[in-house]
Amino acid sequence: MKLHHIALAVAALAVGTAHADLPNGSAAETVVNNANANGRVLYISGASAVKKGFSGIINSLFSGTTYWFAEGAKSDYLAVAGKLAAATGTWNANDDVIVIYRTGGGSVYGVNPVARAEAITSLNVTDATCAIGVTPGTGASTDPYICAKDTRVPDVGVSDVAPFMFKFGVNTEGETPAAELNEAELADLTATPIYGLSFGVPVTSTVPANVKFNRSLVAAIMTGNVGTWDQVDSTLSGDIVICRRTPGSGTQAVMNLWAGNFPCSDQANPPADRGSSYAENQVWDEVARKFTITPSTPGMGGLVVVENFASGDVATCLDKAVTGGTYTTADRDGLPVTVDFGTGGHKAVGVLSMDSLGKSKTAGNWQFRSLDGAGKIVQDVAGAAPTTTGDGKFPTLATYENGDWDLQGWVSFNVPSRTTGNKLALATAFLNKAQDPAILGNIGDLKYVAAGIPTSGYTGGQVLDAAYLNGNQCAPYNRNYND
Repeated sequence: MKLHHIALAVAALAVGTAHADLPNGSAAETVVNNANANGRVLYISGASAVKKGFSGIINSLFSGTTYWFAEGAKSDYLAVAGKLAAATGTWNANDDVIVIYRTGGGSVYGVNPVARAEAITSLNVTDATCAIGVTPGTGASTDPYICAKDTRVPDVGVSDVAPFMFKFGVNTEGETPAAELNEAELADLTATPIYGLSFGVPVTSTVPANVKFNRSLVAAIMTGNVGTWDQVDSTLSGDIVICRRTPGSGTQAVMNLWAGNFPCSDQANPPADRGSSYAENQVWDEVARKFTITPSTPGMGGLVVVENFASGDVATCLDKAVTGGTYTTADRDGLPVTVDFGTGGHKAVGVLSMDSLGKSKTAGNWQFRSLDGAGKIVQDVAGAAPTTTGDGKFPTLATYENGDWDLQGWVSFNVPSRTTGNKLALATAFLNKAQDPAILGNIGDLKYVAAGIPTSGYTGGQVLDAAYLNGNQCAPYNRNYND
């Protein structure tokens, strides 16, 4: 858990805050107090995928003015309070409700603590614990109120892949890896696919544009079987830097499946992790919790693996590999980690979901690359259709939709049997909106990279034409015979 962010929230409350609670007599105070007093709070935890569409979903579920809350400078914890647009269960239209969404730590937090009813860090949305922020905090989505954090049991979870994928060690969280769910715990979750999300292979601009990538090469790099750039292209040199996520991340689970068939086979190839880094310069210092990346002596180097706690940190890792300098991420327990890329100039490859397409710029430090060729896909204008250069297979919506791009996750909505009644009704309404291709098509970060699931009942241009056999994400991925 990201315990270090508590200090961030406390600092935000202490600076530029006129008082230690919401504005007295304000509509925000009334909505929050009423929702808490009546137990109308839904806590969602897990993958960040649905956060991209959170505003669109909320806007379709709520009416009138909504009030937004965050932890501070980062957005690993968000919440919104407002009035329901329509009845859900016995909660009536215009009833005050709070929805909290935690993304800190990634997908596994939408699986393990949800099934086990474990209390994890949450945003504490109350009149006494939220305040005007430093900007000055109007409660708008772009200027939220700042709240402290508490711990609570999540009501439902979101993960980039199905819950059974989070197997011990490689795909479970913690410096001491948490146990995977047992059969009874898995059976307690009702896991429903929300939508398909394409993932991509970002590569730094220090790797020439004419270098070709394909699945077997990317898989060899990600599993530690190729460690220097001369093994990729004879004209290159230096150590390959991998900017990856910590265990338990859904993004990492997607790559582990695609590159190494983990956990779908007894012959699965596990991913390279921070311990796979070459020993010459002690890249990972476990005591200091620091990665130090420096050029190796020719012939003495090899793979360099930097683990990152959040997707945004992967993007920063790719940037710093080129420019040099330091940044802060977190270890597998969520404790602060320093990454030092020295003077930069490194060649790096990573994995990100394609909802980060807006960070892939022609003039940027990294771009998403094509497979089976040498090409790039970028989005230089926010909200505009992406553009491609070079050749190969690109993760465009058309390619993804027709089944030609299989580096993907099926985002899963995970509901435990203990979530019943009105909370289940609101969670179901949230799921129905999140599955709707019309909503996907109106979200800038998703409309070119995500599509509805064929079994959802939706059809049309924003729905996948391919599916896993019998819905099993370890089964073959085939074009839907009805199309």
